[in-house]
Amino acid sequence: MKLIKNPILHIYAIMLFIALAVTPAALCYEEIGLDEALVEFYKNNFDIVASKYEIDKAYADYVKAKLLPNPNLTVDYNNLAMSQGKTYRWDNTQLTVRVDQLIETGGKRALRIDVASEVLEATRISHKDVIRNLLVGFYNLYYTLSLDALNVEFARDELNRYSRLLQVAEKRFSAGLLSSIDYTKLRVGKIDLENSYTNLANQLLNDIDSFSLLLGSDVRRKPARVYVQDRYPTFVESELLAIAYENRHDLLSLHRQRKAAEHSLSLAKAYRLPDFSIGGEYNSTSNPAISGVGVGISVPLPIFNRNQGEIVKRIAEIQQLDVQLAKTKRRIASEVHQALNNYTAAMKVFESYRDNKDNMDVLMQNSEKAFSLGGITVLELLDTHKTYREFITKYHQALIQLVLNMHLIKVYTGEIK
Repeated sequence: MKLIKNPILHIYAIMLFIALAVTPAALCYEEIGLDEALVEFYKNNFDIVASKYEIDKAYADYVKAKLLPNPNLTVDYNNLAMSQGKTYRWDNTQLTVRVDQLIETGGKRALRIDVASEVLEATRISHKDVIRNLLVGFYNLYYTLSLDALNVEFARDELNRYSRLLQVAEKRFSAGLLSSIDYTKLRVGKIDLENSYTNLANQLLNDIDSFSLLLGSDVRRKPARVYVQDRYPTFVESELLAIAYENRHDLLSLHRQRKAAEHSLSLAKAYRLPDFSIGGEYNSTSNPAISGVGVGISVPLPIFNRNQGEIVKRIAEIQQLDVQLAKTKRRIASEVHQALNNYTAAMKVFESYRDNKDNMDVLMQNSEKAFSLGGITVLELLDTHKTYREFITKYHQALIQLVLNMHLIKVYTGEIK
């Protein structure tokens, strides 16, 4: 039987050749390792950079708390005589220059400094927790890209494998050992592989753009290849919880906020003691001028307002923070428990695929050899190809999910670099 040549198929083949020749070159971005990507992420990520200014704002409040009250200068020039549009001194004219200084009592300034200092430290710790939360998205996108790259590489290899298989099928068809229907089925099967490769390559390009935005970089790069390790670590939940309670920045920040609230309560109680102003003045009266000096003190009497409302408010703030601390501890325990469960499940899933991967590779090779010798039908070959592709795709997904969950455990225990 002689192969009937179709010009449309030739044109499609040429277009496919051009696509396969150009697309891999477009996807040959420079690789970036995880540690290097983390360095760029910490340095250039827009959300992290914006969050750093919260520290500057808290430091400004700290500087403000350390400042002393400014003295108050008062100048009065009274009882000037006026005649024919002119002013001049006379017997009742008085010039007074007075300087007053507020004196704080009860250690209010020191307490304000303590409050601002604790808030500043809490803000610094909260910034690290912002990074920790953003790391969840970072790792997810980094390993999504890794999975994209594995899928594109596998799709390209499968397309090349299938092209070699079609060459065998063409020879069998030309020799009359393969029907036209079966040969057409094989050629149509290649179209699905080509479309799959195109879609996967496009997904990789889109995710590379998203990754560049996450890194705050104009350079488009893809993650370094993920390799299978001989052994993966095991974790003990009680040990992970101990690490989390020691390192989780959201919990540490709340502890600092509670200390700040305690200082705020002490400051509110200190305002029950009145501050006072002390002043000195210079007087000049009459004409000719008679000079004199004087001193004065001003003290509000704390009869009605003894800052009761602010004290109650600060007590409620401490109680509220205690509830938030309890909730955060429970949330940390839940997150660590779920992260460990996800990692354990991912480990089992990956091991099941890893243990059978060699068998699937052998099955695929034997099926292609059997087809070239006429030992199996086209439908059996296509079914084996489909099963193999689904298996390898799930194998890659299981590998990436395992590695991702391993890193997420460190995120949820607060072990960030």
